[in-house]
Amino acid sequence: MSVIIYSRHLRVLNLLNFTKGENLDFLELSLKLSKANLNLYIKDIYSSIPNVQKTNKLDLITKEILNCDDLFSKLKEIQVISKEERVFFLILKLLIEGNLNLENLSKKLEVSRRTLNGDLVDIKKDLENFQLIIESHTGKGVFLTGENINRKRALSCYIYKFLIEEPYLPKTFTDYFSFLIHNDEIDLFLKKDIEKFLSHCNMDNFFCNRELLKSFYISFQYVDDPGKNYKESLKYTLKDFSIFKFYFSKIFSDKDLDTFYDVLHDSLFKNIDFNEIPYFLNILRICTGNFPEESIYYNDHLLVWRDVIKKNLNRSLTSKEESALKKIILRVGFASKQKHYIPVQEFSFLNLNMEKETIETCISLFNDLKYHYWNISFTDIMSIFFTLSSIKKEKKEIVVLYKNIPKYIVENLKEQLEHKYNVLITDFINLHFFETFKKNNPVKTVGVFTEFDFDFDDLEIIKLDLNF
Repeated sequence: MSVIIYSRHLRVLNLLNFTKGENLDFLELSLKLSKANLNLYIKDIYSSIPNVQKTNKLDLITKEILNCDDLFSKLKEIQVISKEERVFFLILKLLIEGNLNLENLSKKLEVSRRTLNGDLVDIKKDLENFQLIIESHTGKGVFLTGENINRKRALSCYIYKFLIEEPYLPKTFTDYFSFLIHNDEIDLFLKKDIEKFLSHCNMDNFFCNRELLKSFYISFQYVDDPGKNYKESLKYTLKDFSIFKFYFSKIFSDKDLDTFYDVLHDSLFKNIDFNEIPYFLNILRICTGNFPEESIYYNDHLLVWRDVIKKNLNRSLTSKEESALKKIILRVGFASKQKHYIPVQEFSFLNLNMEKETIETCISLFNDLKYHYWNISFTDIMSIFFTLSSIKKEKKEIVVLYKNIPKYIVENLKEQLEHKYNVLITDFINLHFFETFKKNNPVKTVGVFTEFDFDFDDLEIIKLDLNF
């Protein structure tokens, strides 16, 4: 019997390669799978490998999967659409076109009308989060009703999901939606505008900001309001800088605000309706990490993050690190409270080259923070890890004391010692002259190679060795 391959098989495969077949509990948490179901997916992938020697041992199965070249492409060729993806497809089509013809779709999706009627139950529930209603009219089809702005909001969320999950989606999605997602305006002009936003306006702070801006523009420009007045676009209503400043000053610094004004008025985003500016501001806040309304909960969040960092990195956060993480903390906290949140499988981190130790540390952070923030993504964890890694630790200044070692030897070891102990050596002093030196120079920390019969009660001691 042939194996049926879904997008979840593709994700399992890529995560297996990412973790080198280890940390299967991470796969379970990321994909919301039980251990038993994960094992079934792994065995399905294994069974799809041609001419493979059969075995039931999971370690041998995993090893064979990891050694198979271009397996993702082979699985992609036989991939079929899952029920969840079918609902996603129907929602996206309904939001774009405003109606569904179930008779035609049942043939295209190769399912019965009864199956599609069952999907409508899930669709109704999902769209209720955006105050949208679907109505079925016998002989005419299924129609979307509700305020146009809510349709745009929903479409923006679902296009974002499409952009993020596109590499894993069945071909049916590409066949139907490429005209909207990939065209000259979007792939050429909008792409350039978004890159200007990110690079010139200090907005390149998080993974997937490009997809956020792209999904917003497509949704809010594609679904036009009847009788839309282009004189009410941002281009005209925000031409006066004082008015522009009123809306955007809480998001950008004074320097970035001037740049954003110029970039905005030279971009496709200038055509957004002024009445929709609250939703544009919300996207920009997500991109920059500026959430004044979430700031009141910052100290509560910080208690959680301090504990998690302490547990996984075995050290406390410095005030400098807490300041650097603040935008990420507030963004994660804000996102976890959104009622219209749509589950998105975000795997852009798979394209990063990371050492095994880094991957294991990030997985550990993910497992613990997931307990507190139900929709935190692994790319959020990557942002945390790289932010902490990018902060240069303040090096402690020390004076190195020596007694029976030639001075030129210890001086030649300066770079190795500073690197090994993460210190800044300000001087090398022979023990016999240390008392005199200390009277004329402030000393808090000394480095020593051996035990000295000397009073160091008022100093911090770092014991050095010559093993490099």
